[in-house]
Amino acid sequence: LDNQTGQLLAMVGGTQWDTENQFNRAWQARRQPGSSFKPFVYIAAFMNGYSPASVVPDAPISIGGWSPRNYSRGYAGPVTLKTALTKSINTVPVRLAQAIGRDKIVDYAKAMGITTELKITRPLPLGVAEVTVLDMAAAYASFASGGLKVTPTAILEVRNSAGDIIYEQANDRPPPDRIFPEEKAAEMNDVLVNVV
Repeated sequence: LDNQTGQLLAMVGGTQWDTENQFNRAWQARRQPGSSFKPFVYIAAFMNGYSPASVVPDAPISIGGWSPRNYSRGYAGPVTLKTALTKSINTVPVRLAQAIGRDKIVDYAKAMGITTELKITRPLPLGVAEVTVLDMAAAYASFASGGLKVTPTAILEVRNSAGDIIYEQANDRPPPDRIFPEEKAAEMNDVLVNVV
């Protein structure tokens, strides 16, 4: 989607739309986003006193009998948040969630465009809550737009049988909400570019 207007530029949600199955996986299917949810944890951390240069230990952690591990099964010790997100380390976002509160992570994810329910659970920072692809695209667009909310839209205009415009999306769109400062978006974008 366009990160300024929210207009859907392309969407593929299924291949058999003309038959009985009109289920669109792009906006109807809910799946666990896994590590792609971690940037919501990090932006919440950036908004609560942390920076990409902040150092947090990558070490074993246990919360009420739940002990998340890294994919590598090893630990790197003290790492910057930039390194932790770049390498998709699991223990660091869990530690950040403990420090800032999972409710703040949910608040930012919702403000950015996640519309599905996000239950506050211990593994929330690791992307266990179910979301849609469209929600994730809208939420990530907040990083690309410099911290502004991007609301997806598929309808640009509606005309009646006489050809008169009865609805035009451009005239009905309120100014976007600022979710986080532009400099925080720049910090996150720098980290996300580093991931690639």
